[in-house]
Amino acid sequence: MQNSTTLTITDDSGFLGIVNDEKYNSFISEDWQLPQLFKRFVDEMNNDNLILWATGSENTWRVNFVNEPSETKSFREFHTTLEVTNGKIFLTNYEDLTMAAQYCDERIPAKYNADLSIYLDNGRHEFKIRQFFDPADDNYEPEGKVNFEIVIQKDTTSKKLQQVDKVFWQVE
Repeated sequence: MQNSTTLTITDDSGFLGIVNDEKYNSFISEDWQLPQLFKRFVDEMNNDNLILWATGSENTWRVNFVNEPSETKSFREFHTTLEVTNGKIFLTNYEDLTMAAQYCDERIPAKYNADLSIYLDNGRHEFKIRQFFDPADDNYEPEGKVNFEIVIQKDTTSKKLQQVDKVFWQVE
């Protein structure tokens, strides 16, 4: 990975993700139910194929992928791991994930988000997702700012950091 890559993605549902498209098991059923979808998300996160988090609001976000964290103070952050198997990962959103869950011929990444990739060496990587704004702040203007910073480091432990039981920052 380069020292810094910034990608822009739309978010119409309040969720963003990072996915290993080669390993992610996307299709559920043409008539999936919401509990099935979120169970699939959790299963795929625990299999190191997906990282998914709630943004707290909907917008167009700028996401900066870096090797080292910036000095910018984050509002919140979490660590997790993801396995890279085909030399790249994709930034994705809830809309892409739901389309792939409903239609067996839809793929991750969606055609219009296929350029939202980061090239990485194969293997397990540790990801620190940092959010730079409080989603409850009605005065926050996201345009022209980096809204999320994703710090990526090669994982040397070769084991999953944690098992999860829900999407990160998801409000019940």
